[in-house]
Amino acid sequence: MSVPPVFSLLVSVPFQLGFVSETSMFVVSGILFFFLVIGIFLLFNKYFDEEVSFVGSLIFSMFSLVVTWALTGATDVPALCFSVWALYCTIKGLENDFKYYYLAILFFVLAFFTRFTEGFILIVMGFYLLLNFDDFKRQLTFRRVCSVVVYCIIIAGIISGVYISFQGTIPFISQFLEVSSSSQVSSINVGYDLNPFYYFQNLPQYLTSNAISNEYFSNLSISYNSPTVLSYVLLALVAVYIVKFASNLVCYDKEKIDYRYLKVSFIVLLSIIAIISYNHVSYIITELLFTSILLLYYKWLPDKDNQMDYVMFLWMGIFIIMHSYHPVKVDRYIIPILIPITYFICKSTKNIFKDKKKTLTTLTIILILLIPINAIYITSITQEPPHTHEEKLASNYLKDYDPQYKKYNISSDRGVTYSWYLKKYTYTTIPRVLKANNENLTDKLKSINAKYYIDSTSNLTNITGYHPIYDNNKENIRIKIYECD
Repeated sequence: MSVPPVFSLLVSVPFQLGFVSETSMFVVSGILFFFLVIGIFLLFNKYFDEEVSFVGSLIFSMFSLVVTWALTGATDVPALCFSVWALYCTIKGLENDFKYYYLAILFFVLAFFTRFTEGFILIVMGFYLLLNFDDFKRQLTFRRVCSVVVYCIIIAGIISGVYISFQGTIPFISQFLEVSSSSQVSSINVGYDLNPFYYFQNLPQYLTSNAISNEYFSNLSISYNSPTVLSYVLLALVAVYIVKFASNLVCYDKEKIDYRYLKVSFIVLLSIIAIISYNHVSYIITELLFTSILLLYYKWLPDKDNQMDYVMFLWMGIFIIMHSYHPVKVDRYIIPILIPITYFICKSTKNIFKDKKKTLTTLTIILILLIPINAIYITSITQEPPHTHEEKLASNYLKDYDPQYKKYNISSDRGVTYSWYLKKYTYTTIPRVLKANNENLTDKLKSINAKYYIDSTSNLTNITGYHPIYDNNKENIRIKIYECD
């Protein structure tokens, strides 16, 4: 339970029924992905008509980054599913029935305990309520406030009780802070990259990619792929709307010019402080400043854009700020921003053409263009990676070599992977990490009483106290299995 448990609990249902295979994870992921697309449709439908919302939700589902990770068993898309429904229920709670807030809280908890960084959706939910603070305040009665507090206490009590029962502690807050910060990260991490513009530079590939590059299978990153021309068309639409969104700062109205200049000057000053704070203070401060800037922008300036524009801009901004700040850059981490990007594509198209029919026609053309692009792309990513093939061969060898292998402790530099192949918990022991921490591989293996060590990526020549029993002798993908003497 050292990782967010929700997705694991969901997958455990078919596992307990005897369906222990990759297919079970794919099915669970697929169901949640289906509900994610429905949630996006309902969210968009609050501000677009049904046809545009439907096409927009399908466009999101066909972005290359989404297609790559939607059904893999990774937690990013499932967590995003719960986040979308948390925000949607927050909106419904304000507009329709206070009871929706209970669902919003529940979906937020599910999102957080599926992927800790999705907890930042709470900022978006709170921001929407602040935009409508007068209406929200009228909803609040002493009875309702007490009811919500008791509801939160019960949920927190149940979660804490489960953690204490199984682990004797409540670790998820510290785990959340570790995942959301750089305190536990070093340059030996595979995804270590200090480039703050990493996600901006690779955004075209995230939208549409040609067939995968040679580096894809070794790094599982579509950043190495080549984008199609359509990516730049879509980003141009997003840029057009962002410029339109920000243009209100320089628009004049009947308000006294001096008073308006004072407001604009303060917002610009706050923006400069936010930019400076990004590299010199915790990114949490930058997040709060960014939220405050958007809130003041909405409250002070007579902008005719609807509230969802601000919500989407905030949603995109907080995740870009967080993941760009973090020294580990992994493509799938940025999937949440693709919802605001899809929204801006729809909004920009609507603003350009004005006419509903032309807007829908343009978005439909974009969707149709995505179909052949995805057909080619999906074909290129569905082949088995060479490294995966070799790891499976090594796992099968160990099963045949020692049919009683489950009785012994096993370790590897890719412990999670071999836990799955061997259907047995495998310790993760990475030599380069041990070396960085002034630790010794032999001592570490002795401390966990490991009978076997599988070297999948470290290219070790020997391990003191162990002898090799398997070597695939592949130059580019060298995998060895060592047995304790």
